Amino acid sequence: MALKDESAQMKAVMFRQRNVLAGFFPAVGDKLEVLAQLAMYEQRGELQLIIDVMKKAGQGNLHEQYLQLKTKLTQEGLFESARKRPLPSVVFNLGVITSLQAAALADVKQALARRAPHVEYSVYHTAVQGEQAAAQIIEALRKADSAGHEALILCRGGGSLEDLWSFNMEAVVRAVAACKTPIVVGVGHETDVTLAEFAADLRAATPTAAAELISRPTRELLTEIQGLHVGLRKALRHRAQTLVQRVDRAELGLLTPTAYLHALESRLNNASSRLPRLVEHSFRREANSVQSLWESISLEMNAVQVSANRGAQSLESRLMGAQRRGIAVLDSRLDRLDSVVEAVSPQRTLERGYAFLQPQHGDAVIRSVMDVEPGAALRATLSDGEILVNVREKTELRGPLTEDVKNSR
Repeated sequence: MALKDESAQMKAVMFRQRNVLAGFFPAVGDKLEVLAQLAMYEQRGELQLIIDVMKKAGQGNLHEQYLQLKTKLTQEGLFESARKRPLPSVVFNLGVITSLQAAALADVKQALARRAPHVEYSVYHTAVQGEQAAAQIIEALRKADSAGHEALILCRGGGSLEDLWSFNMEAVVRAVAACKTPIVVGVGHETDVTLAEFAADLRAATPTAAAELISRPTRELLTEIQGLHVGLRKALRHRAQTLVQRVDRAELGLLTPTAYLHALESRLNNASSRLPRLVEHSFRREANSVQSLWESISLEMNAVQVSANRGAQSLESRLMGAQRRGIAVLDSRLDRLDSVVEAVSPQRTLERGYAFLQPQHGDAVIRSVMDVEPGAALRATLSDGEILVNVREKTELRGPLTEDVKNSR
């Protein structure tokens, strides 16, 4: 085989035992990553590559992404069987999401035409590989899911991991899981397993298998309908026989027309004679009920009025008493405060024979002999006026009184 890139190509060989380890045989157009040795093919004088390891380009990274996303969604419970819905037992209206050019669509059409021609289907076109495929698949799923189909099929044919990668993208997988309509996903061949298939309500190995799983054979349905038809005819026949027997028994107990009319006339006369008494009795009963209700209401209103008057009088009395007691307490406290203020007032102290000294031209109160010097002019305030004095000399007292004066300073 030959390997080439944009600018050159070179022949390459891979021996059988090495190719078995690779797990696939490359096809024309495959993009590969190889680990090879450069060797000379002496018989032809050509350089060639001897391949030891080969894998599809990007496959290792994609496979790692596949496993990581599968683990993540499995842990979320997106693939749990408990959230999967059963398919309808019979489907008459089907939505198919795939490419109009895909071989998978031809497989689905052929399977339905052969197996279940009674199924009507609508095709929602989308790209199934490439950069735009994921967004188109999601939009097609949304349209099909809201169209009122009984079931959906999402399918495409086989391909490489890169070709099928749109069906492994997280947004597509979540869109499949979010479908409200039961959905079957069949992508690729039996060996191809995409994450979208795990999220579906049912996985099909191929598009053909998807069409077969979602549809019951028309012949099987016709056989079942015929059986139901036979059973229904038997049930109707039995029901008709039962009704005929009931009619026969009823005829035996029927009165003649004349006797029936006489019976009706007698019942009418009895009802006519009873009607005035029934009306009068009903009127009296209702009148008594109204009178009794009025008396009960009057008694209740009187009792409520009396209770309200008593409550108001009691409340007024309590308020007046509380007001008088509050005023008395305030008067008493005011008297005590007046006595205290009067006892400690400066005027009362001066009346007991004391005086306080201030500088002749100042407002400070002299508290100690240390605050004045001999010859100072002072102003002495007594209870009935002021006098001016001159300090001739000062003598400092010794003892507890002196200490008290110092401490007060």
